[in-house]
Amino acid sequence: MRGQRTVGAVGALCGLGVAIVVLVAGAPARAQIVFDGNVVFNNNATGTFAGQFTGAASAGPTCAVGLTAAGLATGTYTHNVYGDPLLPNAPYQQNVAPNFKPAPGSPAWTNNAVLLPSDGFFQQTCYAGAIGPLAGDDWTVGWTYYDSTGANRQDLHLVGVPNPRPLAIYQNVNLYSSQTWKPDSNYEIRGQLRVKDQTTLTIQPGVVIFGQRSSVGTLIVERGGKIMAVGTAAAPIIMTTSDPPGTMSRGGWGGLVINGYARTNQANTCADSVASEGGAIGYYGGNDDDDDSGQLRYVRIEYAGKQITVDNELNSFTFNSVGRQTQVEYCEAFRGSDDAFETFGGTVNMKHMIGIDGTDDGYDWQLGFRGKAQFIIIRVSPEQAPESVPPNIQFGDKGIEADNNEFGHDRTNCTGSYSNPTVANCTFVGDKRSGAPFPGVTSAVNLRRGTAGQIFNSICYNFKTAAVKLDDNSTWEHHCAAAGAGVAPIPAPVPGAPGACNIVGVPLGEGQVFVSGGAPNPFRNQVALTFTLPHAGAVSVKVFSASGRLITTLQRGEMSAGPQAVVWRVGPGVAPGVYYYRIEGDGQQSAGKIIRID
Repeated sequence: MRGQRTVGAVGALCGLGVAIVVLVAGAPARAQIVFDGNVVFNNNATGTFAGQFTGAASAGPTCAVGLTAAGLATGTYTHNVYGDPLLPNAPYQQNVAPNFKPAPGSPAWTNNAVLLPSDGFFQQTCYAGAIGPLAGDDWTVGWTYYDSTGANRQDLHLVGVPNPRPLAIYQNVNLYSSQTWKPDSNYEIRGQLRVKDQTTLTIQPGVVIFGQRSSVGTLIVERGGKIMAVGTAAAPIIMTTSDPPGTMSRGGWGGLVINGYARTNQANTCADSVASEGGAIGYYGGNDDDDDSGQLRYVRIEYAGKQITVDNELNSFTFNSVGRQTQVEYCEAFRGSDDAFETFGGTVNMKHMIGIDGTDDGYDWQLGFRGKAQFIIIRVSPEQAPESVPPNIQFGDKGIEADNNEFGHDRTNCTGSYSNPTVANCTFVGDKRSGAPFPGVTSAVNLRRGTAGQIFNSICYNFKTAAVKLDDNSTWEHHCAAAGAGVAPIPAPVPGAPGACNIVGVPLGEGQVFVSGGAPNPFRNQVALTFTLPHAGAVSVKVFSASGRLITTLQRGEMSAGPQAVVWRVGPGVAPGVYYYRIEGDGQQSAGKIIRID
C-alpha cells in the first residue's frame, strides 16, 4: 500500500469510566479513514444519529457498492455518540465572548473516547473536544481575541512604552540578514516582506505587526528561511490589519505564508517545486519531511486573507510543504477572509489552535499532507467573504476541508502517499443563521478528492448539513484498498482497528502513555487510583469536584517506575456525587471520573 503505517490495538482503562482503545504505531501506514470517539449533534434537521453523516456512496470496484458515511461512523467505528455537547455559548452571539468548554454532564466527558497513538506527539485524553473538564484545562484563556471590529481593544501598546509606539515600516523588503523585532516598536508590512534562505526573523513577545490593507501586506518565509515568533499567554504576538480600531474587518492584509522543503504529491516536487496560491508568493516543495521553518507560539493573526482570483486566495496561516521540525502551537486566526489554517503537503504538526469566524474553512489540508494536530477549535462564520462576487460566492463553510489532490485524486508523487493526517480533540462549531447574508455554513468535516485521515475524540456541533460529508468515489476506493471491500452500507474497519478495552495498564516497554483507573467505582469510603509509570519521576495526583474545584491533593513527589496505587480515603465532609481525578507524571497526564455513593 502507498503511504504505509499499520495500527494495532491495545486496550487500557483511561479514567472517565469509559471504554478506551489505543492505536500503536509501528508497521506500515495505510490510507484509511477512521472516525471514532466523537460526539456529534444538531448538524442538520434530521434529529438522528445516522442523519448526521452524508455524501456519496461508494460505487466500486474495490469497495462494495453502497458504502456510506453513516455506515462508517455508526457501524464500522462504534465509539461515536449522538448527544448535545452542552456548548451554549460556543455558537456566535453578538457581544458574547464564546466558551468552548462543555458544561458538566456533557457527553464529551462520558462518550467512548479512544486512546490516541503513543508516538510522542499526542497527549492522551479521555474526553471529546478541545478542552477538558478540569480546572485549568481551558487553554484559550488570556490570549485569544473576539472583538469583531477592534473597537474596544487595548492591546496595541504596552505599559511603559510610548503610545503609540514608534512605527517601523517595511515596504517590499527582502531580509537577507537575520533580524529581531522587539516590542519597543510596532511594525507595518506594506507589500511583501520576505524572509530569505538562511535568514531568521525573530519576533519577541508583545510585538504588534500591522499589514497594510491597500498593498495587501503579507509576511512570507521562503524555503530555507525561519520565523521564530514566540509569544506568551500574557504577551502574545499580534499580527493584524492596519485599519484603525473600530473599522477592522476581514481581508485587511495577506497573513503569514511559510514555504518549506517537505514533500507534496503535486508534480515531481521532490526534485522541483510548485508555485504557491495567493499571487506572486513564491515556491515550495522538496524532499525533506523533517524541514524546520522555525517556531510559532502564542501568535494571533487577525482580519487576514484575501481572494486574489477565484480559487486563488491568501489565508490567515498558510503552510506550504512545511516540515515536522517546525513547531506550531497556541495560534489564533480571527475573522479571516479565507481559511484559518491551510496546509499544502508537508508534515507540520500543530497543537492548541483556534480559528474564529473565518469565511472559508477552518483546518484545510491537501496535496499529500501527512501531519498531526490536537486541541483544535474551529468556529466558522456563515457570512460571505468580502471580495467574492456572484457567481463565485465564498462563505464560511467547513471545520475541516480535506483533499488528497484536487488535480488528480490518485496522485502520490514524491510523498508516496495520499493525504493522511491524524487529528484529535477538535471542537467544530457551526452557525445556523440563515437568509441572504448568511449562505454558510455546511459540514463540520468534509473528506473528499481521495483523502485519507483519522479523526478522534472530537465534537461536531451546530452545522447546517452534516457532521461528516464524504465525497468522491476515489475517497472510498483508497479506504477500501487498505481496509477491504466492506458490506454495504458498512465499510470494513482498518486491519487491527481499535476495539473495546480489555487490558489494564500498558507494559513499560510500550513507552510513553501511562493509563489510570479507579476501583471500586462507584465507591463509598475509599477508592484506589491505579496507574503505570513508564519511568520514575515526580508525580501529582489531585481530585476535583464536578465543577472543577480542587478537593484534595493525594500525591506530590517522586515515584518509581511501574504499577502504582494511591488511595483516597474520604472524610465525613465529602458529599456523594461525581468527582474527577488527574494524575500527572513523566510529561504525561491521565484523568478519570469516580462516583461516591452513600
